[in-house]
Parts: sequence; C-alpha cells; structure tokens
Amino acid sequence: MKGGGRAHLAVGHRADKAAARYPAFTLALALAGCPVVVAGPGDWRPSFRPALPDAFTPMSPSAYHRAVPPSTAPAEDTLTPVEHVNIYTGTQPELNGISFGNVLPLVTVPWAFQSWFPQTRPSPASRWPFEASDERPGLAPGPQFYGMRATHQASPWVGDWGAFQLITTVGDDDAPSGHSPPLGKRRLNAWLNATAKKQASQRDVQNSHALLRARAMQRASQGWGVRPPWGTTPAQPTQTRFSHLDWRKSVAQPHLFTADLRDSESGANYSIRFAPTSHAAVLEVQYDSAEARALPKRLTVNFHACSFIPPVNITARQTSPTEFAVVSRGGVCPEANCAVKFELHLALALSVAPISWRVSSLGPSVFKSTLELELSPGTRQLTARVGTSFISADLARLSLQRQVGGRGLEEVGKQGAARWNEVLSSATLDIVGNGKSKERVAVERATFYTNAYRASHFPRFIDEVSTDGSFVHWSPYTGRKPLAGRLVADSGFWDAYRTVYPWLSLTQPEVLGEMLQGWLNAASEWGGWLAQWASPGDAFSMGGSTLSDVVFSDAIAKGISGFDRSQAFRLLLRNAMDNSGGSGAQGRSAWPRQGRSKRLASESSPGYLPGKEEWGVSYNLETCYCNFAIARAAERLCADDVDTEATCLGRSGASLLAELDARAANYRLLFDDKLGEPSFQPRLANGSFVRQPMDQWGNSFAEAGPRQYRYYAPYDVEGLDELYKGKLCDSMEADLRRKFTGFYLSSTKPHELLEAKRLDLMGFGSLNHNNQVPPPAHHSSTSLPPTNPPAYHPKIHHPPPTSGQVTHHWLYLMLTAPDRRRGAASCANRARHWISRVLQKLYGLQNYSGDEDNGEMSAWYLLSSIGLYPLKLGTNELVLGAPQFERVTLRLRDGKTLVVRRVGWGAASKGHADLRMVLWRRAGGGVFTLNSTKLISYQTILSGGELTFVFGRGPAAGL
Repeated sequence: MKGGGRAHLAVGHRADKAAARYPAFTLALALAGCPVVVAGPGDWRPSFRPALPDAFTPMSPSAYHRAVPPSTAPAEDTLTPVEHVNIYTGTQPELNGISFGNVLPLVTVPWAFQSWFPQTRPSPASRWPFEASDERPGLAPGPQFYGMRATHQASPWVGDWGAFQLITTVGDDDAPSGHSPPLGKRRLNAWLNATAKKQASQRDVQNSHALLRARAMQRASQGWGVRPPWGTTPAQPTQTRFSHLDWRKSVAQPHLFTADLRDSESGANYSIRFAPTSHAAVLEVQYDSAEARALPKRLTVNFHACSFIPPVNITARQTSPTEFAVVSRGGVCPEANCAVKFELHLALALSVAPISWRVSSLGPSVFKSTLELELSPGTRQLTARVGTSFISADLARLSLQRQVGGRGLEEVGKQGAARWNEVLSSATLDIVGNGKSKERVAVERATFYTNAYRASHFPRFIDEVSTDGSFVHWSPYTGRKPLAGRLVADSGFWDAYRTVYPWLSLTQPEVLGEMLQGWLNAASEWGGWLAQWASPGDAFSMGGSTLSDVVFSDAIAKGISGFDRSQAFRLLLRNAMDNSGGSGAQGRSAWPRQGRSKRLASESSPGYLPGKEEWGVSYNLETCYCNFAIARAAERLCADDVDTEATCLGRSGASLLAELDARAANYRLLFDDKLGEPSFQPRLANGSFVRQPMDQWGNSFAEAGPRQYRYYAPYDVEGLDELYKGKLCDSMEADLRRKFTGFYLSSTKPHELLEAKRLDLMGFGSLNHNNQVPPPAHHSSTSLPPTNPPAYHPKIHHPPPTSGQVTHHWLYLMLTAPDRRRGAASCANRARHWISRVLQKLYGLQNYSGDEDNGEMSAWYLLSSIGLYPLKLGTNELVLGAPQFERVTLRLRDGKTLVVRRVGWGAASKGHADLRMVLWRRAGGGVFTLNSTKLISYQTILSGGELTFVFGRGPAAGL
C-alpha cells in the first residue's frame, strides 16, 4: 500500500453490496485508517439597532463543574483532517432532473488559482464532465478516463473557463478528425483473426494486413516518428482517446490522485499519480506492464472550448529538449468582455525528451487544440511538471519553479496535505460523541471534514506572484495585465453570502480580508461596481440584487481587517443610492432586469418594485436586506455629523441610517394577509396584490415560491412576528410539519422544484433544504452505507435541492422568535430539534440534497454543527444553536481558541434533548451563564474561551 504504510482505500461502487451485507466492512475500513464513505414606540418601522448579548450572569466554579463534567472519552482518531475527506461526496450527476450536489471531485489546494479533477466523460464542453459510475456497454469495469483536467468551474450552471487536460495514452494514435478512430494493434489483430476464420480467402487477410501498413505510412506522413524542427507545428486535427479507470485501485484525496489505467486501444496497463499546487502540478506515469513497455507513449495537453465560450487556439515552442512554452487564446465566455484578450500560458517540463511533437486542432470553429508529445517506446517512467499563468510565459515558468521546482510528487503531495491540514484544523473535532459506534464516529468525522473541504474552494484567487514578490493579476474586466493586487473570481454572492463568508469570518479572517480586497480590486476595474457572480468576469446571474452589500457590511461590523473599508463602504452606498446602473448591467439594475433600481427609487415608487415581473418579489426582499446591512455598516463608519473624508458621500450618519432603515422596513409593504395564508406577494402600484399560489414555483420568486419566501426578513424577527400577529413560531412549525400536497405548480420543472418535492416526502415539510434553502445532504444510513465514489441507490429517497439560500435562516428565525411557551414545547427547543434532524438526516458522505453552490451548503452544515449561526448578517450577532459534537475547537486569530462543548445530550436523547443553559468560560477566567438571550457576539467569541451547551430533560435545579 502507498502512503508510508497507511492504508488508503477508495471504496469502489462495487463495494456497497459487500458493506450492506457485512456491517463490519465499514468498521474495518475505519480501523485500517481508510477514508470511510458511508423601532421606537408607536412607530410601525422597527428599530434595527441590535442589542449586543454581552450581559452574562456570573457562576461559581463549583456550580460550573457540577453542570459541566470533564470529558473522559478518548478522541480515537489517528488520521489527520485531510485523510477524513471524501472528495466524491456530491459528485453524482443529476438523475431524472434531481441534483445531488453538482460538484466535481477537486484535487487542489485551498482557494487555488485552478483546481483539477479526473475527467470521465468524453465531451469537454459538458458542464457535467465527471461521473463515477460512467460505464459503457461492452467495455471493462470502471469509467472512461480522459485525463486530469484543470478547471475553474464553480457551478455547472455557469460553466467552465480556461480549462485544459493532461492526457496519457499507450499505443497507436487516433485517426484525424472526420475519420473513424483507428483500431489499436491488439484490437486490430483480434479483428484480423476473426476475419480469417470467417473468410478462408488468404487474399482478404493479406489485404487486412496491408491496411495496417497503410496506416503506418499515413502516420509517418503526418510527421510522427521524426523530431520536427523547433518551432514547427504540423496541424493535423486528432480525436482524443481514453483509458479505463479502476476505482478499486484508485486513491482520491484533496491533495493527491492515483489510478491504475488500461488504454482503450492497445489494452496496455499503466498507472498515474498526480499532485497539484495553486498554480502548478506534477504528473507521474509508470509504464511497468509488459504490454506497455514496447509500445509508443504519448502525453497530450488538450485545450478546449467549454460550455458558453468561444473557440480556442494554441501555439507552442520547444525551449529545450525537455521543456515547452505553450499559450492558449480563447476559452472564456464573451459576456466577460475578455474573449479575445484571455491567454493561458503553460510552462511544461518533462523528465524525458519527446521524440516528436505537434500542435493540432479539431473542428471548424477550433473547438479543441492540442499539443501532442510522442515518447520513445522504451520509456518506463514519465514525470511532467506544469506551471500556469494568465499573464506571461515567464510567470508560468516562475510559478513552476517556486511551487514545484525539482521536487518529486511525494514532496509536492506532502506540501498540499500540510496546507489542507492547516486550513481544516481551523475547526477540529476533538470528541465526536460518547456512546456512538465506531462506524458512526468515523462517518461523522468524515462528514465534518468533507464539508470543511468543500467550503474552502471559492472564491478562488486568480492572481499571481511577480518576480519582485508582489501580487499581480490579469483583469477579466479590462483585459489589461499585469495589474497590481489580488483578484478573486468563481463565486456568486447570491449563493454564498449567508454561510460561506460568515464561516470564513470565524475560521479564516485573514483569508476573508484578502478576498474582500480582491473583490474591491475587481470593482475598480469594472467601472466602480461590485461584481455579483464572477466567472471570471461578472456573469450577470441571479436577479440583479447586490448581496455583496451584506457580505461587506458584515465584515465591517465584525471588524475584519485586510481590505479598504472606506472604499468598500463607498461602493455599498453606490449600490444603494446610484440608480444609473452604470453601463446598464451593473449595481441593482443588473442584467437581465435593467432599470429596476431606477424604478424602485423614483419619486412615484410606492416603496417597492411594483408589478408581477420575473423574480420581482425576491428582488424587493433582497434589496431590503441589503439596505439593512448597509445601515449597520454606516453605524460603525459614519459620524453623526457630515463626514469630511467622503467615506459616506458627504452624508451624516444619522441621515443615512434614517433613510436606509426606512428602506429596509419596506419589506412589510409586500406582505399580504388578507386572503389565505399570509405571505409576501407581488403588488401593483395602486396597492392591490397579484396573488401567486403558495405552491407555485418561480415567476416572481427566484428558485422558490411564496411559501419559501414567507419569512424572508431574518434581520427583523420582531417585525415578522408582528406581521404574523404574534404567531410567527406557530406558522413556521406548521410549515415544517405540513404534509406534501402532491404537486407544485410550475410552468417548467426546474431541478430545484423536483428536489423540493423529495424533501417534502422525506418529512421536512416546506423546509426545502437545497442549495437555496438551508443546505442538506444525503442521509447517513447504516443499512446502505455510502460508497466512494458515490453510487445512486434507486430505492432510497435521495434528497433534492430547492432555493437554499432562501430558507437557510428558517430554523434560526424560529429559534429566536418571540414565544410564550416554555420547556420542551418552546419555540427555541423545537427549532433546535429541527436543526439536529436536518444535520443528522440530510448530511452524510454520499450526496447533497441539492446544488452545493460555492460551498454554500457545506458552510451551513459547519456553522450549524458547531452551534453558532449568523442570522442577522451585518451585525456581530451569532445565534446559539444545537452543536452536534461533544467537543470542537476553533482556532481563532492571535493564537486564541474557542472550545464549544455539548454535555447532557446522551445517546438516549436521539438528538431531541432540550437546552437547559449555555455557559461561557472566559479565557482570562470567570464563568458566566448567558441570560437566555439565545445570542452571543462575534467579539466575545474572538476573545477566546469555552462555550458549553448543557442539555437534559430534567430541571436545572442545583446549578
């Protein structure tokens, strides 16, 4: 076994039956160290100033120790965090219109310049280029392997850009484009023998052998077999071959991928190992089999146009016998205004000199261009090192030298593992749970660290380090290069604002600050507007609201450093106050719904965007949230008098707060409680409502319906409760317990709708926990353990996705809702029960219950599982939820730590125990009980200490 004697097994899709029949199978894998996969008074406008929950009641040390017994259970974990990660979770492609995550098994480092994955589908233009179970009739077990692909795809709905593949083959080459693929020698000989049996005529057999000779002559005429002069590029379009991949002999970890392969044409067996850095990678190929030793070998670098993007062309030059400089032009969506300005530079260094090479193109629009390098038949091992840059060949070579140099794959892999362990250890599971089986503990550890891995990809940094050590970047907004500073891309604020950025603020505040400055640099290059869905330029996706306002305001409120807060706040105010829309596709007037902010801010506007237009209600409610968040940032940055530094555009803090808070309260204007179930609804300018059925999908609502948007004002719990006449909690629980009606109304059948139906059937009512609602994932059943790579179990209700971010806050809104009930029936305890149920039933190692966009669902899981959730983004409040583990340690800045403990839960409670109290033990000494605020401030957490949740059925007497 590889990896220093440690067992590394990727449980194949054929192992699930064995694990189901033999329960000890999963336990054996775990024990072997394997990654197991299984307002003021009288004013209807509320006061939005948050009351910080820093008032604690002191507690005596003796009472504390009675309430919080010491932990005695051993950690029982000999693996490092990265070894727990299952990169295949959520990679099963859509089936019957239902998403299981729509993510790729990325082999990468955190927030890398590019990521990599094993491509198993033939079309490079497919937005779903990987499927673990992609087997074809008549072929050997295992999917078709089309090489290791460099990718920037953050979501299949946006597509890939700047992609290329490293492909290895053994044996004869493919036929030119437009011809049938030639048979390899082995398959051709089999065909010749069969023909000989059928046709007694020796003449026919001789003609067949003549075909072999003719193909060999054709191969020589195309320039193969001789080394062309440096700089010559014989252009012959070719068709890519593939190899069969055996999952049973594959290792897939965040920093390393290894596989045994069999060439589809020659049948020769060989193996690969691959390890990436941020801007570079190392590929090792071993040709040890008897079949491979005498056959020619080839390494192909395949550049291709992906979905939505224009043609791609490449040029290459040989800079030494073993080194090449390659530049690809094209391969970026034209909407990003950079189709003819984008260049991808590669520095390629080989351990052996090729005997020939060529550049070829395929398709009338140059759909694919390749660099093909022919190796000597006697080659037994190949090491290929590649560095990349968007700026120049020199920087590509510099990145290769700095990040890889002469180091071998083992050292590069250890370097990647160390970086992953550093990031994943920012939240460490010390003790998973007392009384749980070893199998369950192994699955829960793997689930936690897998979600931490998924939450550490996007947005990615697409900048580079120049010769003088400073950050420089190519701009997808202007096409200029190099420009100074950091730059980020491949993320959408609509998906990520609720969970990904808050998680980073807790665990990676320095990285978050650099990301935010990267977004500000992008805004400076895009006319002074913040991009909302960059891939790599703004993809103009998700409705035109500017939820970047919430992210930046939240960072300002929490005191995150590393970015220009004054510049950020000016951009937020521009979003709120400037209704010009820039070029017509920026700010809150973004394409494809230009002019919305102008109409919303016009003097004749009733305070909302009137009419029944597409996603109109969503836009109104999101804009109110943005205004609330900006008001909180103004509280921190704007003085009461006129600002002299123009940070607040010459406005006083008091006037800004009054205007923004008034706008934030306008969500009430869309609330219709006159007919049927109360909800937010489209409203005409004359004040009348155009009611959309509660279970109708889409139309005025983005990726959801009126039922999912019923509580879309998480920043104003008291105001919502007033609208629901003091029965907000009852209404929410009724929606959670609501039985499936049998159908959702929709003119189309988006995957989110199908997923919502599945979640309804699973007993989660209207809590459509998909990529827009609170994020769920696949259950973790012991009767059908998860597989690695994932396999689809048709007899199981696989959870589906709906509007995740829309309902992310539901359960925490319920937890903090005003409630007269006490004990087990209290709203807070019922909410904690539902939170635990979602975490235990909808998350595991198989699939997600919907699109895992940009780490959104993973970050929801992480925040919820440690018991801290940011309900009111833009403030520094965190809701005290329902931690799922006995002990978790968060590594904070300045060397401080936060320990979150859970006691009194017990195996018998089955996740339904009531919270009796929350205790806070400061790092500097002193124990306090939180005064039933249900909240704790971000600044309190950053001071370090121990937060203990005490659960139990009985009264809290004696504490």
